[in-house]
Amino acid sequence: MIHRVTLGKVPAKPHTQLWENDKLLMEQMITRGGFEGPFSILYYRTPPTGDSGAEPIEIPGYSPVELAEEQPLRRRHLETAKTEPNGNWLTGRVTLVTADGLDVGVCKPTEPGRRFFSNGDGDEAIFVTEGSGRLESLYGVLQFRKHDYLVIPKSTPYRMVFDDGPATMLWMEGTAIGIPGEWRNRWGQLSDFAPYSHRYFRVPESLLEPSDDDDTVEMVVKRRGLLTLHRYDYFPFDIAGWDGVVYPVAFNIHDYQPKTGLVHLPPTIHVTFGGPKFVICSFVPRKVDYHPKAIPCPYAHANVDMDEILYYVDGDFTSRKGIEPESISLHPAGITHGPHPGTYEKSIGTERTGELAVMIDCYPPFRLTEAALGVEDREYHETWGESSDW
Repeated sequence: MIHRVTLGKVPAKPHTQLWENDKLLMEQMITRGGFEGPFSILYYRTPPTGDSGAEPIEIPGYSPVELAEEQPLRRRHLETAKTEPNGNWLTGRVTLVTADGLDVGVCKPTEPGRRFFSNGDGDEAIFVTEGSGRLESLYGVLQFRKHDYLVIPKSTPYRMVFDDGPATMLWMEGTAIGIPGEWRNRWGQLSDFAPYSHRYFRVPESLLEPSDDDDTVEMVVKRRGLLTLHRYDYFPFDIAGWDGVVYPVAFNIHDYQPKTGLVHLPPTIHVTFGGPKFVICSFVPRKVDYHPKAIPCPYAHANVDMDEILYYVDGDFTSRKGIEPESISLHPAGITHGPHPGTYEKSIGTERTGELAVMIDCYPPFRLTEAALGVEDREYHETWGESSDW
């Protein structure tokens, strides 16, 4: 929902006839918020309603979710680099934490996957930690590369096709993931003081064409936390054209324009995407505070309303020790969090930070899954007691 896009052919007026080779195309509206919200209109060569079968399936580790029995209130460190590569971009998903309106996990696919996926439980934001390829969706083909965010609207049929080489991604499923209102002017345009512009968002460039293997198509649909497999004896996404503002987009984290202040600024200045109960922030290399007595390392903070997740991608992490790329730290509400001992004073005089990370702050509390316990550093909470030297 960045700006209006047209791809392929559409009639001059919505809800009027569009013919191709003496055949009337079928119009479909995809709407958000009933008929009050944003929408796109698509034109099908073959009606998309002809699935020939549906059956329940499961993807262990992803759906259904198995929660950890005990959830003690403590700081957590999940070493997701230890997660074993497995499956494809969908079957390899592992849910690590879940909250009301937001699930977060990782995926390290090792094989191709031909099935499509439609997430009826929410929008998706996928951060591509490693790898490149193309997102093939109902709206066409969208190329992606390392360190891209992919924002995929709710109930969009899509599949990911990775290029050769290792692939890792952080995935988030949430309610109404989009551009925060504070970055838009009253006309809906991204404002000049937003941390990005319309030019940085990439959209599908060509319509999707079936491959030789798409005579029969399978699509996994997620709804109410459960999965159903639907089969089509034809290619159901044969689109002649579409227009509207609902479609997937790609945005590279290195195009995020960070802000710097005289003294340390709160994490809200790093907000990139958000939903009703959460925000997704981007920490990128930047110049830090320039007051002569500034302390660049973040101050201690009492989480009284939100749980905080930080997914470490690359670079030096100023406030943390013992953190590696792909680590996830979880600092829950109810426990004050702050810099590791020795990092606060050490940061004085620092002029730049080289960290690259994705942060997620969420009002509903996160709960860990059994899969998360398998990669947890159980000693992380106690590391703040190792020294009284700040």
